[in-house]
Amino acid sequence: MNLKQTIEADIKQAMLAKDKDRLRALRGIKSMILLAETEKGAQGELSEDAEVKLLTKAAKQRKDSAEMYEKNGRHDLAETEKAELEVINSYLPKQLN
Repeated sequence: MNLKQTIEADIKQAMLAKDKDRLRALRGIKSMILLAETEKGAQGELSEDAEVKLLTKAAKQRKDSAEMYEKNGRHDLAETEKAELEVINSYLPKQLN
């Protein structure tokens, strides 16, 4: 099962569980995958390497946004970004120390 299929199955589970934070993060990942698959020059399905790069980019964006929100005193928005970052990290391979 590739990442796109896994995300779609997890979206269904998040909908059934009414987990809004997880659902928002999963929909964001799915839209990034669809954009990457349909951009000019793409060959349809993404390779595993491309999927990891996409998720890494999304994780970095969430981390940077959370730091910026914290710095500006917007702790509510920072918590949202951190929740999405946790979901994204669950799909990334474990990093070596």
